[in-house]
Amino acid sequence: MVRSYEMMAIIDPTVEDHSVEVKAIEELVVKLGGEVAKTDVWGKRRLAYEIKKLTEGIYVVVEFKIDPDQLKELGRVLSLRPLIVRHLNVAADGK
Repeated sequence: MVRSYEMMAIIDPTVEDHSVEVKAIEELVVKLGGEVAKTDVWGKRRLAYEIKKLTEGIYVVVEFKIDPDQLKELGRVLSLRPLIVRHLNVAADGK
């Protein structure tokens, strides 16, 4: 059973080309059997509080569909990527 999700990811702003990380997120979703519906890069924004000694981050919102069983693996792999400072997945079935 495939469900819709929305992910907010914060990428390290010191990276030269953030599109590499955005593409890596999209490719990971597809690799895990999901489908990316929309990707929206909000750009560099100030963080509400310091995370990993950073005060700014590049915000990215990705809307995708994936099997709920694969969501945990998606989170695990993203947490291993050093340039992704933080990420959060929420169910978006209510849309």
